[in-house]
Amino acid sequence: MQRRTLWYTRRDGVVRGPYPDRQISRYILLGRIRAHDEVCPEGGDWAPLAHHAELVPEVMTLPPTEENLQKLLMARMRADERQPRDRRDQQAPPSPQIRNRRSGKDRRRGEEADALCYRELRAAAAQAKQRNQGLYRYPLTLAALVIAGLGLSYLLNRVQPPPVPPDCEAGARPGVNWNGCNLIGQQYPSADLVGANLRNVRLDAADLSGATMTGVDLQYASLNGGRLRNVDLSHARLVGVAAHGADLRFAHLNYANLAYANLSDARLEGADLTGADLSHAIWVDHRPCLAGSVGGCNQPR
Repeated sequence: MQRRTLWYTRRDGVVRGPYPDRQISRYILLGRIRAHDEVCPEGGDWAPLAHHAELVPEVMTLPPTEENLQKLLMARMRADERQPRDRRDQQAPPSPQIRNRRSGKDRRRGEEADALCYRELRAAAAQAKQRNQGLYRYPLTLAALVIAGLGLSYLLNRVQPPPVPPDCEAGARPGVNWNGCNLIGQQYPSADLVGANLRNVRLDAADLSGATMTGVDLQYASLNGGRLRNVDLSHARLVGVAAHGADLRFAHLNYANLAYANLSDARLEGADLTGADLSHAIWVDHRPCLAGSVGGCNQPR
């Protein structure tokens, strides 16, 4: 019988685990284990998650088409075991020390409306099942549960929004979908792109000076040689972005996720990097930043 491998995770020096392979993969799918976290098999060595591709669910490695993004959303909803209500509302009031630690900004990430709806429907189905426990031996009850399950599936399909294809001809505007578009050399100075989908977009040598892109998803985008002076990328997702030689002077990059980004030869004079995650990024001097680099690039001595 093959022995299961147990894994530990580490973030900011905090070690958690052990977890079996399947649970690690589920936590990766749900975003509870992130790309810059470290993992370690029991008795093994610590390494970034990227070094253990076998743990990453296949649905997360598919090309970022709208169909595959819908598959990813469905996989995450199926893997999410949480209840629709905040568990803290169902517990005894916490101690003053716990309340102090919880004070301040809500660290929970927002969720898609259909994910929340799915959780509500699933909870309702579970409550109905509890009420009917002991009645499964009756054929009519069993048939009613099957019909209820079909109805739940139908309602879930109804709340799923139709996939919106990228519109590479669209002008710069809030919420525009440029996923995977080739926009090399385009001119978008001072554009408002809040809520835009810019994953995998090609914006090499483009002019985005002074643009507002707060919280925008630019994962794996290409900004090589781009003019991004005074751009607002605060809280943006810039994981793996290519920004070789980009002009990012006076850019607002506070609390942006720049893990694994390539910033070689970029201009960063006056840029605000407060709270920015630069784990494993390539710095302007072509040297890598250490894991856990926040607010600046910590490099090996």
